[in-house]
Amino acid sequence: MTAKRFDFFMLCPNVWWGGAQIATFRVAQWFIRQQLPVRIVVSRIDGKLPFSAPSDVLVDLKVPIIKIKGKPIAMLLALASVGYLARYLLQTRPSVVIGSGYDGWVALWGAQFVKGLTHSAFWEQAHITARCIYASSIQEHLTPLIAQSYRMASIIASCSQSVANDLIRFLGLPREKVHIIYNPIAPDIFERAQEPIDHPWFNENKIPVILCVARLDPPKDFQTLIRAFSLIRKERPARLAILGEGSERAKLEGLVKELGLENDVWMPGFVDNPFKFMKRAAVFVLSSRFEGAPLVLAEALSVGVPVVSTDCPSGPREILEGGKWGKLVPVGDHEKLAEAILETIENPPNRDRLKEWGLQFHIDRIGSQWLNLLKEVCRP
Repeated sequence: MTAKRFDFFMLCPNVWWGGAQIATFRVAQWFIRQQLPVRIVVSRIDGKLPFSAPSDVLVDLKVPIIKIKGKPIAMLLALASVGYLARYLLQTRPSVVIGSGYDGWVALWGAQFVKGLTHSAFWEQAHITARCIYASSIQEHLTPLIAQSYRMASIIASCSQSVANDLIRFLGLPREKVHIIYNPIAPDIFERAQEPIDHPWFNENKIPVILCVARLDPPKDFQTLIRAFSLIRKERPARLAILGEGSERAKLEGLVKELGLENDVWMPGFVDNPFKFMKRAAVFVLSSRFEGAPLVLAEALSVGVPVVSTDCPSGPREILEGGKWGKLVPVGDHEKLAEAILETIENPPNRDRLKEWGLQFHIDRIGSQWLNLLKEVCRP
């Protein structure tokens, strides 16, 4: 197998920052550092590039960028791009095309048109049964087609053991076909965590800052976090910083105002470097209703910040080893969440031990796992 022959595409649902997109960009960067050709193909652009994502990997977009609005039609438009992708694969003949989300299914279907020339891989980033709770009726009707799509893949990787188990159970996939590859932390996370912050909350140690980094969307359940913070403020001085942007901003800002927390909640939107805030936070909180393998938890551990998370399906329990590396609380329970955050502030764990555990998510380990899998598939 020559370096010239071993090239591949990675498909992103879009370039709005989120766990799946960030993981894809980081693995692509790692491949580039190994001097392996890689290109990222997107079906639409509806937001900023994810932090740590290099703009120079978004090259040669032969598949048209489809700008869409609203989830109900997203899958249909993804289906419509299969022909464009198949034509592009016939022209360029990459060794492997890797996808996730809607565009992962496009990758699997498109690769069928060039079977024998291009292999396909799917990187599942979400607990599929939990995701179905929020699925549109269109997606529900297409579930048999989705299941068949997975069976066409040369490689199926999942971002956690729980996600893998869910795929096997829900879609009836052979266990030996599903591999576990965690999402990687940023390669320069430690250097970026040292950067200075021009914000008074993070330059003083008197009042602890509770931090969260995520999209402002319903599955992240920031309403529960804000209500928990309201209870915390009745017990002691504290501040809440929520870094991210999304569809629920107005609703969350209204709740902050309703609870009289305007002076103690900071929501700056998207930030290019969340790691410097993580390092200086008293507690990092994940309040999600469901996840695949939340990348931010691994990142928070890697810079040594204590964490509290909902015990949602499916990644947090796995990443935190059942609560060994951070407290787990029931989904949607703001009282239990407040209690866990208060306990963590009062009795924080050893930060050096948290950092050591976080190293298992380093990009060198994750990238090598992907490369070994791809070499097996592409073996002559």
